[in-house]
Amino acid sequence: MNPKPVFCFIDDAAFELDNFRKNAASAFAGVEFVYAATFEQAQANLKERLPICFLLDIYGQDPQKENPGLPGPEVFKRVLEQNSSVGDLYTGLDQTGGDRQENGNLFLRRVHAQLESWQAAFAQACQSLGQGNSYGLANLAAVREKYPWAAALGFSRKALFRDAVAMLQAGADGVLQKPQGATDEEIAKATRLLAPELARGAFAAVDRRLAGQAAALGLGLWQDGDNLPMAEVLLQGIRQMGSSLAGEPRVSSSEAAEALAGIRLEDAGLSPAALGLVLALRRWLGREIAGN
Repeated sequence: MNPKPVFCFIDDAAFELDNFRKNAASAFAGVEFVYAATFEQAQANLKERLPICFLLDIYGQDPQKENPGLPGPEVFKRVLEQNSSVGDLYTGLDQTGGDRQENGNLFLRRVHAQLESWQAAFAQACQSLGQGNSYGLANLAAVREKYPWAAALGFSRKALFRDAVAMLQAGADGVLQKPQGATDEEIAKATRLLAPELARGAFAAVDRRLAGQAAALGLGLWQDGDNLPMAEVLLQGIRQMGSSLAGEPRVSSSEAAEALAGIRLEDAGLSPAALGLVLALRRWLGREIAGN
């Protein structure tokens, strides 16, 4: 039996790990999850298993910074004092006529300016608590170095737009938002509701990552003429993952997985990263026959 694909969720909050385990993991059909607070712990928990996707909390405790405690109330008092009144938001806007598009854009800019002031206060609070996106960026860098074939997704509830951009610029395959809620119960309920959507997003990221990596490997094999049969089998696998440039599938997903399993990888002369990619692709394509 083909082993189940392994996904890994790294988050420094025990509540988040437990919430995902209880309310989201079952929506990821055919996948086994490993949970950890750090990348080093993830490696230990993985043991010899091959990871195919990482969900990475973006905000976490920076080991280089101390946590002196809660920020002082003056941080938020300053924001409240700077906020415009509701009337200021509408000053000078013609609500009955005029250029509605221009009115609407100006109104949204004013509202967003208030949002930005709160975001600045939030960023200052994070700094006071020794938290920030360095946690997610460090874990992402470690994943890319150790498991280059694996999809890596930022996964956060608090992260700001610029944090998502930083993750993407650092090589993340995308960013997913944690389900929102004011209380633990609301978060749990939202997680159960949105779990299928999270699974679809993660699965699509795995498809993109493996297809892109397999295409690069297959092209290299084809150009070098070293292993044309493997290049052809890789092409069949890529076609299973919605890559329009590779053409329509000619075999089933399980048949593509079986074809990969039939290749003697020890004789292929692959690098460790390429070997991991082929094994990951084989397990991903064979996840239906591994059982749900």
